[in-house]
Amino acid sequence: MIRVEYQAAVPDWVRRTIDAFIISIVPRAEGLLVLGKIDLSREPDGSGLSLRADGTFNGEHRELCLEDREIADPRYQEADWDKRRRELVRGAVLDLLGLKLPWGILTGVRPSKLYRHLQQAGFSPEEIATKLQEVYRLSPEKAALLQEIDSVQAPFMRAEPDGIGVYVGIPFCPTRCRYCSFPAYPLGTHGHLVAGFLRGLAEEIRFFAEFCRNNGLRVQTVYVGGGTPTSLVPGDFGRLLMALRAFSTEDDMEFTVEAGRPETVTPEHLQACLDWGVNRISVNPQTLHDRTLQRIGRCHTSADIFAAVARVREARIAVLNMDLIAGSPGETTRDLDETLDQILTLAPENLTIHTLAPKRAAQWDEEQFQEGMADPELADWLEQAGQRIRQAGWRPYYLYRQRRIMANQENIGYAVPGRESLYNIWMMEETKTVLGLGGGAITKWVDQRTGSVERWSNPKCPATYGQRISASLPEKAKWLRAHLN
Repeated sequence: MIRVEYQAAVPDWVRRTIDAFIISIVPRAEGLLVLGKIDLSREPDGSGLSLRADGTFNGEHRELCLEDREIADPRYQEADWDKRRRELVRGAVLDLLGLKLPWGILTGVRPSKLYRHLQQAGFSPEEIATKLQEVYRLSPEKAALLQEIDSVQAPFMRAEPDGIGVYVGIPFCPTRCRYCSFPAYPLGTHGHLVAGFLRGLAEEIRFFAEFCRNNGLRVQTVYVGGGTPTSLVPGDFGRLLMALRAFSTEDDMEFTVEAGRPETVTPEHLQACLDWGVNRISVNPQTLHDRTLQRIGRCHTSADIFAAVARVREARIAVLNMDLIAGSPGETTRDLDETLDQILTLAPENLTIHTLAPKRAAQWDEEQFQEGMADPELADWLEQAGQRIRQAGWRPYYLYRQRRIMANQENIGYAVPGRESLYNIWMMEETKTVLGLGGGAITKWVDQRTGSVERWSNPKCPATYGQRISASLPEKAKWLRAHLN
């Protein structure tokens, strides 16, 4: 990991900006950056910002003098100047480290928000493309990717103003994957908590289904995630789906179920999906190599994945999503090519490519991530994979990034045109309110006038959730009503 030493006093916000940036961008890089000074000032005549810095990285000394005149464009607001100060500092750090990264100085989860912000400020697509590359230092490929995704998402941003989504968190799995940081508890050790959790969840669903009806909120998408919802026994699973139909009886509601572990996809689970109108399901292999499945902590084989997909196709659920992870320790580009070849043959309507990112809450530590393929090799494979997926008929429709993601890349969802997931767009772009129910679920209230986002979190622990959710419902409803008014 890169360490930073400061030889001169700098404001706290500069230190925080630098430290957070370095942790985010290069999780596998090592070295020592010694900062001699960093002076940032705003020109008295309002013509821009200037920064002077000097530092030494791994014995190589650099002196910088950076100027930002672009921020003086009258289409920017005062708040943009405050953001640009931090962006200029991050740019200086890149120069001192001698780095060029695919996503430049960006560290946020949702780079597409920057694209829309520039649109709303009045900049043309051509101007935005230039700014992304020259100001934010994105590669031409990433700048073009943002523009491509924005064009796909545009119709989904014009949804009805009273439309919201619902997310339901089921925090149980057959086993815990070693890369996972989600609130998910193995049934072998926590199965005794399922009954109490489901009682609390049933109450929360009834309460907020009535709340939505009484307050004129139209639920257009429901997403049952986790964890692995299909790890519930078929009876409990079916009762859960039945309860969720209280949010909407309309046939056009998008209704997604995560069935990430193929060994949990039984005919009984699929029948419940058909009975209650599930029209989108995710079977997530991550890899089609048995040795990797064992290494990441899964208790199924690649044969189970093919069998689960066959059952989903036989059930005629409209949209199948499949996930693939790039960068797993021990895997090569040949392994990734073989997995992608087979997934494309299975022809899911949605395909999500995740780039591995080390997480503090995961079982794997930094040592395992060092065993992954080199960053340039991984980045090259992801670029070629994206081209192959497009040529096969899918197009990218949403993306998000994670802190410390390998090779400074992204997670990206592809879809057959017309089969995009409304929930994924709303959740990742934070343009619509999503009501979070269940273990570890986060409600995101989006103010349609300002775009601001407020959050309310449910308890992650299923025992705590089951014990406390009933008492918290009035307070959560009060919080929601305050935003409605």
